[in-house]
Amino acid sequence: MRALVLACVLAACARAAETGRFCRSYWYEPGLENGNPPVNTRFRVNSPEAALHPSFKDRPEVRGNGMMLIRIDEDLTRLAGAELYVELWGGHPQTAAKRVTINGRSTYPLPDAGTAAGHCTHAYPAVPLKITDLVDGYNAIQFACDQGKSFWGHFIVDNARLDAILRDDHPDLVKAGLSGFRALPIVRSLTPGPEAFQITLDVPAGRAARIARVQYQGFYDGYDENGDGTTRDFHGMTKSREPHAILGTAADPPFAIEWDVAMLPAQADIAVRAIVRFEDLPAIRYETPALRGLAIPERDGIRVTRYASKDLPRPFWSRAGKPSQCVIGIDEDPASIEAADLHIVIWDGGRGKTEAPFTLNGHALAIAGEGRHDVIYRTLRIDPTILRHGENQITVLSDTEHHGIEVLLPGPAIVVRSRKRAVP
Repeated sequence: MRALVLACVLAACARAAETGRFCRSYWYEPGLENGNPPVNTRFRVNSPEAALHPSFKDRPEVRGNGMMLIRIDEDLTRLAGAELYVELWGGHPQTAAKRVTINGRSTYPLPDAGTAAGHCTHAYPAVPLKITDLVDGYNAIQFACDQGKSFWGHFIVDNARLDAILRDDHPDLVKAGLSGFRALPIVRSLTPGPEAFQITLDVPAGRAARIARVQYQGFYDGYDENGDGTTRDFHGMTKSREPHAILGTAADPPFAIEWDVAMLPAQADIAVRAIVRFEDLPAIRYETPALRGLAIPERDGIRVTRYASKDLPRPFWSRAGKPSQCVIGIDEDPASIEAADLHIVIWDGGRGKTEAPFTLNGHALAIAGEGRHDVIYRTLRIDPTILRHGENQITVLSDTEHHGIEVLLPGPAIVVRSRKRAVP
């Protein structure tokens, strides 16, 4: 682990000259008082054909026109950039060409991430915008999609926000005494002891008292919980506007957390960054530069491996009592496995009255929630004795009439920590 400490020092030196960025967030707020008349309980986007479809045209979901207004209060000449961030349920499988238009000026594609190919998906895109797309006031955000090969082109935006990226000399930062503010994560290995890193925030003296909390994100090769199709990137997402599946959050100086890496494969070139929130400026956040050049060293006699399914159904869902299955192949002797975790993301439409909605090799696992039609990411520690060398079968079952349990991409994965085979 000494290599890790050296890497931290070198990375800190290399990044010292770089700066982070300040962003001010403006979330979509439903309600006529915000320029958004109520249509559905959720913000729904439909393909044009739905308005004439004999089975769907009279459903309340089809009344959604895909347009929201987000009000911002910014002198656009003071901005360094702008982004649109979206919490998105990927929609009905085979829905195509999800996109968004800003104030009728520019149209941007939204990531497909497997929806058009027939998978169940979710996504959290941050779409860079031209500053000239925006207006100082109410901004019309028009979402749209095509039917593609779907029975009904449709997706849901659970949350959306416009981020104004502030110039370092922005008057509000100057007035708040934050112009020139800098911070950087510091990473130290915890040895001897558990395979974990301690992460703190290097922040100028006198500034820590203004910080409400610090949220840490990691860049590494791991399970693709945010569904963007990439296992090696910054992990995490939001749920109901709050961070989810990140490394951790700290509220008090030195803003320390521990990052347990015992169930991650050995790897080089990992990174950590922090998002700093302020007590007196709740709408503004500071995103630090990433501290790069870190590594998870090889362990003596131990390997960690992530196994995924190669035969995911399209779509991978269950409803009306019809089970759906996939197989995960594991090249391990279960007797050599020290620990095993199941990772999975589902859209929880409900189990109905099913006793065991999710099983692994016939063993029931607690995956489903309360049927609230929300995205759920689970990591479950599982007993290695239920695993098999070779094929491991996962079965999903729901007896709901409509949306039941839907397994979102990337599908389930099993991470095992095992003793390496002895070389003869």
